[in-house]
Amino acid sequence: MDSASVERKLGRTLRVMPAVVLALLALSIATGGFSSSTEPSAIRDFSHFLFTVFIAVGPLIFIAAMLLIERLRTASAKNLAMHNSKLVYTDAFNLPSQEMHGYKIAFIADRPPTFAGLTGDRYIHDAVAQCSLNTEHVPPVAGCECGFYAYNDIRRAHHELSINPGAFLIDVDLFGVGFTYTHGFKAESQLVNFLTVPKRCMRCKTLPAKKFVATYKMNYASFAYWQWEFRCSLCSYSFKEQDSMSIDEMSKALNTPLR
Repeated sequence: MDSASVERKLGRTLRVMPAVVLALLALSIATGGFSSSTEPSAIRDFSHFLFTVFIAVGPLIFIAAMLLIERLRTASAKNLAMHNSKLVYTDAFNLPSQEMHGYKIAFIADRPPTFAGLTGDRYIHDAVAQCSLNTEHVPPVAGCECGFYAYNDIRRAHHELSINPGAFLIDVDLFGVGFTYTHGFKAESQLVNFLTVPKRCMRCKTLPAKKFVATYKMNYASFAYWQWEFRCSLCSYSFKEQDSMSIDEMSKALNTPLR
């Protein structure tokens, strides 16, 4: 079970929620669940009970599902880092000299917008890695997760993109001290060359995407943040002007070309 599959199931469930609410409300009204009659009625009491339980339990189930999705995303990111932690050579002081060009996925978060990794770490288009686990580390450290990661095969990056809704594919160059792993690189600094915008809306997956919009998210760690998505005109219709950006505006905010 991964976060993408849980999110898809939750999305399908939310689509039928209005029909379920209307059906329970109609059943309660039809059986006199909201009447002031004092005459005993098993059907009326049962329908009223169902409606009350749905109103009380429904939001709790939704919150639990969102917490599960966030937890699975974090676990997936950590497993990915551990899986990529196998060096393809034994001597860390005899590093090969090579061009470290790769691909990765990232979210666009916060206001003003910035890049955010799968683990939630923020970074700008041209950044030097910092270790949040040990302040004495100068990334990258072979036995630690610190450092900038990138795939050397764009197909692996596309796979990660497919199981992380809301993320974008970015093209990067890594510099400084770097390690070569089984699926890519881990290095000291990173330069984002460009971000690939999807052709279709990131919400309905059908209509052509037109602009970026900011939605308010909350994760299991009990803090909220803004996340930007690229949506079509229909799915972004209700957003205010201050909560939306054109492609050119987002490109300037990230200081990164968008293609």
